[in-house]
Amino acid sequence: MIVDTTAAARRADSGLVTEWLANQRIFISSAMADTIAARAGVAQQIENLGAQAVWFEEFGRDADAEEAYLSELDSSTVYVGILNEVYGRPNPPDGDSATEIEYRRARETGKRVNVYVAANAPNREGVLSRFIDRIRFFVTTESYTDDDDLVRRVGRRLEALAAEALSPWIKLGGFVFRADEITDTGSTITIRARVSEEIAHFVRSVRDQPYHRERLTFVSRTRVAVAELSGAQHTTRAGGTDEITIELTKAESRLGDSMRVSTGGYGPDDLVELGLQELLFGTPIPGDLGMLRGLATTGIDPSDLRQAFDLPNEFAEAVVRLVLTEGLVGTGHAQRLISLAVGPRSGDVRHIAIEWEEPKVYVNVQPQRRRIDGEWRRGSISGTPQNHR
Repeated sequence: MIVDTTAAARRADSGLVTEWLANQRIFISSAMADTIAARAGVAQQIENLGAQAVWFEEFGRDADAEEAYLSELDSSTVYVGILNEVYGRPNPPDGDSATEIEYRRARETGKRVNVYVAANAPNREGVLSRFIDRIRFFVTTESYTDDDDLVRRVGRRLEALAAEALSPWIKLGGFVFRADEITDTGSTITIRARVSEEIAHFVRSVRDQPYHRERLTFVSRTRVAVAELSGAQHTTRAGGTDEITIELTKAESRLGDSMRVSTGGYGPDDLVELGLQELLFGTPIPGDLGMLRGLATTGIDPSDLRQAFDLPNEFAEAVVRLVLTEGLVGTGHAQRLISLAVGPRSGDVRHIAIEWEEPKVYVNVQPQRRRIDGEWRRGSISGTPQNHR
């Protein structure tokens, strides 16, 4: 797998960024006791960028955390957490603050989570320090020096989220890169992107094969398909910018080609979960499967997964998602990947959480969801892909 890491630095068109932000509701979460001015500044920055700030001062009600906060969080698209020195008032039954409850809910519901931690906090409560340590399993936090610095960082991050949303990562054959635009009509997929010369050369060579149209696997966040590369237009613009438009035709979704078997009291979806636990976290397959342990397959390519986990934090999660989607969805082991959290790398360790939906087997039965989490350690992934093509 070849990943075009140069794509991560590109900025989206300012007009498109403004349009994207206009559709976002940004939830501000913090203990209000020591962040009143910071919250106001961040809310004003969010509104200045054209998004909607969702914060307690505007929707406040005299109610507990679950009633007052979570309904507004659920209707938001981005979570911004601000942590200074105070943890916040404990709420029953577990004694967690509203901020921690909101953070967990944001992660569980797949929000884009962004957390800012005050760099100068000599009187930080111990319970807040422990909460920050838990957050850092999954999120690369940013430190801020004062309220003005915080406001600048939030604005920059929202613009980066817009660029990320407007330039989605895709995998085409063995190449991973960002696209500027994807048009998917079902049978035809058109990709417009600025890519490295290596990728452009590969696309042209496939296009120019004289005797047959090569079929390539296309992977996005939500779809795995096999299609013919029927056209590629390479445009060089003033200033040296190279753009390529790729046309894929006769696209067919890769779904349901896996064998669904049960053995030893384990159903087919149990076996997939066991395979994921082994692949991601090195958890041994139960010994009672004996020689049938090979049935616990995932379809995921271990070498691609190792490479994705080793990428820098800024785009490791996006590429890991493509690799997992290609394996699980492409071989029919999952209907879809619902959420994925890949924490920042600490030494040779990343914390991973993944939720997926089981394949739809019966028309009148809603597929169940499954979720696992744990620590990936470099060197824990080994072997060759099973049930993968």
